[in-house]
Amino acid sequence: MEVSERFLQTALDGIRDCINIVDKDFKIIFMNEAASQRAGKKRHLLLGNKCYTELWKESAPCENCVTGKVFETGKPQQTITWETGIDGKKLCIEKFSFPIADKESKVEYVVEIFRDITERKLLEDEQEQQRLELGKRIRELRHAYEELKSLQNQLLQAEKMASIGLLASSLAHELDTPLATISGYCELLSEDIHNEKLPERIKTISDQVAKCQKTIRNLLDFSRKSNCERKLCNIQHLISNTLSLVEHRLIIHKIKLHKTFDDLVPPLLADGNQIQQVILNLINNAVDALPQGGDIFIETRMNKEMKSIEVVFEDNGIGISREDQKRVFTPFFTTKEPGKGTGLGLSICNNIISTHNGKIALESRAGSGAKFVISLPL
Repeated sequence: MEVSERFLQTALDGIRDCINIVDKDFKIIFMNEAASQRAGKKRHLLLGNKCYTELWKESAPCENCVTGKVFETGKPQQTITWETGIDGKKLCIEKFSFPIADKESKVEYVVEIFRDITERKLLEDEQEQQRLELGKRIRELRHAYEELKSLQNQLLQAEKMASIGLLASSLAHELDTPLATISGYCELLSEDIHNEKLPERIKTISDQVAKCQKTIRNLLDFSRKSNCERKLCNIQHLISNTLSLVEHRLIIHKIKLHKTFDDLVPPLLADGNQIQQVILNLINNAVDALPQGGDIFIETRMNKEMKSIEVVFEDNGIGISREDQKRVFTPFFTTKEPGKGTGLGLSICNNIISTHNGKIALESRAGSGAKFVISLPL
């Protein structure tokens, strides 16, 4: 028997993990050399003493003691905790405990194995930190890619709009000359013809030509590149000039226009071309929201309290859902069908009004129309 104990002691002393055996009172009845070195005492001075006192410097069983659970459940237990060593350093200890039962299968002793995994744990934590850092970098790269893609789309759209502007400008110049010629000949014909009905008909032709010329000149003014030069503008004149560009759309879509202009509204210091772009976009959106016809209301008014001019665009169309209202000013977001909207219109409007130190707000109820209120400082 003595040979077996010596053999077992020698074998376990060669293991670097701390191993000791305790009874139900947590008294140490066996321990290897590594465990006694941890306690800082000779083995014979430790046997019969409490494990929590000698190994962990506690006055009572440890709070997270797995050995107590083994006595309670009869099943092996494992845990990983950070402990303070006898030199005051923090150690990460992995603890295993398993039962030794008597003939009646009652737990009589528990074998405790303590392993210092501090280096492994620190390495795992470092690897986890590196993984999180790598994940962060990947997310940043993905975000940068999305921003680059967004900018690319904006550039493509801007190039497309520039091409359309050049085409419109070229078309307007092409039409202006023959229309001017037609108008001149109408005047000559009205002087030469003495039939009572013909001058009236020629005048009708001349009036329609003049109307076309006015629309073309407004289109030319609108298509010119803006140099962001601000000057005093009559907001109501800007609205009227812009409406002449979409008058045909209103007639085709059976839309009735209601204008309420406050004559006391003073001139506004603004880039007229940019403000016209906002007006045109809001009117076109209102027309798109009225597929079966309806009404568009445009109002100008003073807000004396805020010292600003307000322009209200309202329609009784399909409206915008509460969920979509939060995103209407987001670039590339559109509620229109694919191919019928770029999703940049309201975003550009918001930017233009912001550069004028103003605000644009949406009031909408699905199925009850939409209402945009532009506020520009005096």
